Amino acid sequence: MLDMTKGVALYDIYPKIVPVGREVEFTLLSRDPHMLLDTKCTLSLYAMNGGRNKPLSSSIEYQALAAPQNGFRFSLTLPSEQEYRIYIDFEEKKHPRGGVALYALEEDLLSRRPLVGDFHAHTYYSDGKEGPAFVAAEYRKNGFDFATITDHRRMASSYLAVDALKDLDIPFKIYHGEEVHPHNIQQHVVNFASENSANAFALLEKTLETWRDTAPSPEWDAEMERVLATLTDLPEGVDAHEVASAMIVTRIVREGGGLVILAHPHWVTTVHNVPDQTTRYMLQLGLFDALELIGGQQWFENQTQIAFYEQLKREGIDIPVVGSSDMHSCLSYAHPTDHVTYFTEERTIVFANANTKEDIIKAVKDHYSTTVYKPVGNYPQVAGGSYRLQKYANFLLQYYFPLRDELYFTEGCLLHDYVAGVEGAKEQLLATTAYNQKLHDRYFCQ
Repeated sequence: MLDMTKGVALYDIYPKIVPVGREVEFTLLSRDPHMLLDTKCTLSLYAMNGGRNKPLSSSIEYQALAAPQNGFRFSLTLPSEQEYRIYIDFEEKKHPRGGVALYALEEDLLSRRPLVGDFHAHTYYSDGKEGPAFVAAEYRKNGFDFATITDHRRMASSYLAVDALKDLDIPFKIYHGEEVHPHNIQQHVVNFASENSANAFALLEKTLETWRDTAPSPEWDAEMERVLATLTDLPEGVDAHEVASAMIVTRIVREGGGLVILAHPHWVTTVHNVPDQTTRYMLQLGLFDALELIGGQQWFENQTQIAFYEQLKREGIDIPVVGSSDMHSCLSYAHPTDHVTYFTEERTIVFANANTKEDIIKAVKDHYSTTVYKPVGNYPQVAGGSYRLQKYANFLLQYYFPLRDELYFTEGCLLHDYVAGVEGAKEQLLATTAYNQKLHDRYFCQ
């Protein structure tokens, strides 16, 4: 759960995210009722990218709210896309200066929902620890809008998670997927939500129990041989087998309407798994739809991936990004605190029109995504995507997601009860999600 600042805890304003250039009526409330009780104050508006520390308005006209609410109502027009702050200065000096934050957006971004997601997670059907339904509930409990089960070499287990929630009409979604790494191939590819399984084509064994078996299918061997025969002029240092595998896997996933994600490109096992020259060549060919910029790896592996991504952008290769945990256990480890755990540390913020597989895929492909890395006990770090998205994401991480996380925690607890068969859990969960939806409606002026 994200940390909540003192200002967010004491004051609230809605809406928080509004259109550029349109007059909007705002309500500013004291979450601690005594803070604004019978107190005279001045409200000043500042643009965070305004310069010279001068307010756009030094005295906003407002009306006091009727009891039992403590606060004000006023109207403003915010002139450009950026963050704004309203500061509250009290005549009675024993009250400290207060403040609230707003964000104005152009229509293309305002019309989208900020979805927190994970594209890469495992269960006990491969080398994870917990079952698919339990994993799903933990994701909602920890502030996610969607998650994808991507067990090694198998897609079937992800459908178990989807089926566990199929009778619930709730905003949280679980999507099917798989992690693909065929016989003698070093690169790992995440298949998000395709109707086709690349593993089913590539591997001889198909059952969940045999997921560790890497024996290739005859069809895979034949297709690899055919594709390899076409790769006669590769640059020096580029691995033909890795390229051929990527070409086949990408075709299968895309034909099924899925998203092809290159997973942890700077993952180190004994050595770096795929050399940069091979990865660069595959990205130049457009063999992947997105790069797993932040993954469930050690800090230096993630930092190297970010540096490589920035270098690729300078070279004209601007691939969309996602952030994923590569989660193998969603339960916290006991101390010592230096034991590495990746669940919830890495995530994607996707700005999509809706929480559907089609809208998420389109948003990522259209570069409406960025990534967040938040080691336990540390602050969130946003990386990848445009400057515009990163600025907006930083605002949400401070002023919106912490409030939403509190509500999602309750939903996740009820979802645990539901998948465990607790009587009455479904009804309570549906009522809670309906109430919690009002948070979005209150904060976004769409």
